Amino acid sequence: MAEERKPRPDKERYNRMILVRVLILTGIFGFAMFVPLSMKLYNVAITQHDELEQRAIDQATSSYPVTAGRGTIYDRNHNILAVSASVETVCVSPRDIARDKDADAKKKIIADGLSALLDVDREMIVERMERTNRANETIKMQIERELADEVRQFIEDNKLTRMVFLEPASKRYYPNGSFASNILGFVDRDGKGLMGLEAVYNKHLAGAPGYTVRAKTGQGMPLPNQYEMYYDVLEGYSLVLTIDETIQHFAEKHLETAVIENEVAQRGCAIVMDVKTGGILAMATKGDFDLNEPREIADEATRRWLDSLGEELYADELSIAQQAQWRNKAVSDTYEPGSVFKIFTAAMAIEEKAVDIHNDRFSCGGTISIPGYSGRCHKAAGHGSQTFLETLTHSCNPAFVNIGMRVGPEKFYDYMRAFGFMDTTGIDLQGEAKGIIAPYENYSRYVSSQAVYSFGQTFTVTPLQMLTAVSAVANGGKLMKPYMLSQVIDADGRVAEKTDATLVRQVISEDTSRLMCEYLEECVNQGTGSNAYVKGYHVAGKTGTSQKRAQDITGEKGLYVVSFAGFAPSHDPQIAVLVMLDEPGLDRHLRMGGYMAAPVAGRIFADALPYMNVIPQYKPEEAMSADVTVPFVKRAAVSEAEAAAKKLGLTVRVIGDGESITDQLPAAGVRVPLKTEMILYTEGTKPEESCLVPDVRGKTPGQANELLTNAGVFMRPIGAKPSPDAVLTAAWQEYAGQEVPRGTVISVEFRSSNVDD
Repeated sequence: MAEERKPRPDKERYNRMILVRVLILTGIFGFAMFVPLSMKLYNVAITQHDELEQRAIDQATSSYPVTAGRGTIYDRNHNILAVSASVETVCVSPRDIARDKDADAKKKIIADGLSALLDVDREMIVERMERTNRANETIKMQIERELADEVRQFIEDNKLTRMVFLEPASKRYYPNGSFASNILGFVDRDGKGLMGLEAVYNKHLAGAPGYTVRAKTGQGMPLPNQYEMYYDVLEGYSLVLTIDETIQHFAEKHLETAVIENEVAQRGCAIVMDVKTGGILAMATKGDFDLNEPREIADEATRRWLDSLGEELYADELSIAQQAQWRNKAVSDTYEPGSVFKIFTAAMAIEEKAVDIHNDRFSCGGTISIPGYSGRCHKAAGHGSQTFLETLTHSCNPAFVNIGMRVGPEKFYDYMRAFGFMDTTGIDLQGEAKGIIAPYENYSRYVSSQAVYSFGQTFTVTPLQMLTAVSAVANGGKLMKPYMLSQVIDADGRVAEKTDATLVRQVISEDTSRLMCEYLEECVNQGTGSNAYVKGYHVAGKTGTSQKRAQDITGEKGLYVVSFAGFAPSHDPQIAVLVMLDEPGLDRHLRMGGYMAAPVAGRIFADALPYMNVIPQYKPEEAMSADVTVPFVKRAAVSEAEAAAKKLGLTVRVIGDGESITDQLPAAGVRVPLKTEMILYTEGTKPEESCLVPDVRGKTPGQANELLTNAGVFMRPIGAKPSPDAVLTAAWQEYAGQEVPRGTVISVEFRSSNVDD
């Protein structure tokens, strides 16, 4: 048998080397191919997963959003202030138009028809129909139902189904137009809050949209309904505010009258606050704007000026004007408070026992001079020797410099911080500013700083800061956080959130608060605040007048801010009111907080307190001239009617020989002063003729009453308290120069011009 041949060692080694090389090369090439492939797979499966998944879904389905209903905004009594209503949006489908065999003809019909129906640019419609890869292009948003029905008829008449269609949408409405505009704010076209409470609470109000998802073919045609899914909307929550619609109306009405009558250049504001909780019952800025057309400039003079500008300047100046009218003056603007700040200087002096309120006397010779400061009293001859209370009722600057110096710079500064003047209040509104007050190192370095701070000059506060601090003086010394939102209500009407009153800190004692309430009532009874007087309601408060500049750009007159801050009733404060007018334009002798701002606050108190069911408490001297409500005596016997009228303090004149009353003047239910003559008719009805109301402004109470009585109407005097020292003249009245039915009761406001602050 032949011997088996073995491979040679060198050949075996060669084959092994070849195998190793093949394996290495295979590994290298395999790795070189695997790595990019792996990276591509990772990119597709991981990095681009969401995007590719969404593209796949988009190719297979169509998604149609379902808008969530925006929540309603209510006042504290659930009166609607802002509400959303159903409207529709007109859309075209360029893709479906392009697929139509008569696409060009359809485009012309659509462009001509929709531009005429919707009053939109025809070229815009044409341009959007050219986007043939799109299934939905918006032509006009938020059209009302009547117009939407016309569009539907147009679609049907021209067989444009799927080419033109309407989608449901929502539009925000503000039923009262400009009412509370600077606090409610408004939304953009997509329903997102842009300003005010609409923006602050947008997340609560907006809810979350739902979706309808439909499967479709590769050509974009929808599949039957069984391939449709619906995702529920989350309806927006509603807000219940602390605002009282009626009190807001009072504040806006009287503030607007004051802004117009006093020719106020830089707008005015008014705030009404619940002194016990910090809840805002009213907050008004005038001039304002229509919430349903927020981008329209409300001020006619500003509109004319804008129209006179060239195209290059118009857009920028329009934006500036819009921002200005949207600005909430009560929280976003600061001003020098002037003598209203004496409330706090007096309170801290009492709290720190820096004055003896019973025995200390303060001398005023008309001027004061200390290192770094020389000043005058508004009464050139000076007030002479005064008690502490008299310094407040007289609003005497030299005396308050002395009082502030007694408190001392460190304590004075600490109280300014404690009353909240160093910080924002934290109210739930946009754009809250805080006052400009010197750092303590700078303030304490100069005696003059202490002097002028004592009577409210050379630093600034916001109106809201001021009224929040005044409320603390009124309510027992408690600084409360002001707020606008009372409750959040879910879609089922349940309370989802509730705002509780928040105590920030105790600033002064209840004893000091009680004493300040008494003193500030005297400022209204016999001081510079006399024009805020309301019979029976014990109004307390303080006036302020601060000079912004010595003269305006024409050099003709000084620029001032006039204000009043107070509360009522003084023995049990319920509400606090601040009125501020920025740059009134009347004669300089009348540019005073006591003459311009105090009467506005008085009118607000006079309307708001009876509405709140606060019972008037007349002092003996007030009871002699209190207003009474005219009784209903029709069909009563003459003797019974006479007795009812005389029981209320009214006098009676009977006309006719009948046995029972057939008509009466004044009408039942109106308020008239005691001793007003009731005219009782016993035959037929009262005369229906009208009479012309004379303008009695500038007249004394006696002169005004005579003129109005002779004209055939009744006078109801309101305003400043009559006193031996006050010369009262009519400053405002109802229906001047107008025809009214005979027997109408005309309110006439009398003011004292003897209010030097």
